[in-house]
Amino acid sequence: MVLLISGLMKSAFSGDVYNTSTLEAILEQENFAYSITYGNDTPIGELEVKVSRQGNTILTLSNLIIRNALARLFLDEYITENRFSIENGQLLLMEGEARRSDRSEIISSYVIDRENGIIQYPNQASISFPVDMEFDTLDFPFILLNSSIELLTGTNVLIVSHEKASLYQYETPQEEIIRLREKQYETLKVIRKKVGEEGRQVSVWLTSHTKPIPLKIVSSKKGTDLVFELLNLPR
Repeated sequence: MVLLISGLMKSAFSGDVYNTSTLEAILEQENFAYSITYGNDTPIGELEVKVSRQGNTILTLSNLIIRNALARLFLDEYITENRFSIENGQLLLMEGEARRSDRSEIISSYVIDRENGIIQYPNQASISFPVDMEFDTLDFPFILLNSSIELLTGTNVLIVSHEKASLYQYETPQEEIIRLREKQYETLKVIRKKVGEEGRQVSVWLTSHTKPIPLKIVSSKKGTDLVFELLNLPR
């Protein structure tokens, strides 16, 4: 659901050595559960995310569970899978797919062909991209696996879902203290804004650099927020 580069700042994502220690810290807590609220704190449901590693492949499995009948008018329940590979110290998004939560068949998918610079969708026209473009997904912010978050300012990233791809740009990360369920956390707030769409942005609050887990994610569109807060909070 939620919740991630090319040009001068490309090293912030793919030029640095892959942050293996950070990955191992995340895999210690490989199951993540988020509460979801919409607008004026209306409860919507939960987002369950599982991160696993199989050799040089990272798999994220996300399950959106909607418990509010009204929310079903503007949100669809999906189970999505996205696959990343670890190659030469880089984390690379390769492919993904989605299916309805009550069905097993795949309803949509994509494959990133980096050699030819296209994103392939089975039932729609392929999308071309510069061969040095960087990618992330909507379901879990893998930005936190990169060791140079502070260098993100002004960089672009193509956010790929099972239906479309959208260009976002990062603002300067900011330190911020937030409270979740009576506990205070020092975080790094990272914001990316959709290029060409005023008011569309995603904000992520990460825990300390030693174990940067997304505590809170807010997806904003036309003045209304969809808020995800981590249920299995770190101690």
